[in-house]
Amino acid sequence: MRRALLLLLAALGLAACAGKPDYYLTPPAVGADRQASAGSVAVADMSLPAYAETVEIAVLNETGAVTLSKNALWADTPRRALTRHLVAALQSRIAAQVATEPWPAYESPDLRVEVFVDRMIGAPEGPFQFSGQYVIVSNLSGRVISSDRFAISLPAQGSGYQGLIDAHARAVEALADQIAARLARGGRS
Repeated sequence: MRRALLLLLAALGLAACAGKPDYYLTPPAVGADRQASAGSVAVADMSLPAYAETVEIAVLNETGAVTLSKNALWADTPRRALTRHLVAALQSRIAAQVATEPWPAYESPDLRVEVFVDRMIGAPEGPFQFSGQYVIVSNLSGRVISSDRFAISLPAQGSGYQGLIDAHARAVEALADQIAARLARGGRS
């Protein structure tokens, strides 16, 4: 019994020495010139790859493997943080009411944006890759107005994990630029 108690105290002591993880917030969205008027736009939760959905920050190591950091964590769930960041970026780029789904008003929004991410990965000091597809759907007719693929690559946005989180944010803003430009053309290719 005494030996078990000593082992337990030693394990607790080691755990206390191991340190606590750092939590990283997504930075505020950077504003841009308004490009389009769209009435109202609902943004569905982003569909992320499994490694990008975890609270542990995913990094691409030098061997090409994705690893999850136990000491660097998102301060919010990645899906929520990145979807909310896309909403904020779109709000600054289009003259429209923009909100996440479920739509908070009685009347349905005019458009719905869905984002399907295939790749969202980088390294704290390396390039960041963000690719996938976005779809703009008319809620009035139910038809797809636009469906486009995107591939965004950015250099490191600073050092360490904060630079990697900043790259996530800047990539989402680049996607917002593409969606706003599409809306400015009336959703046409």
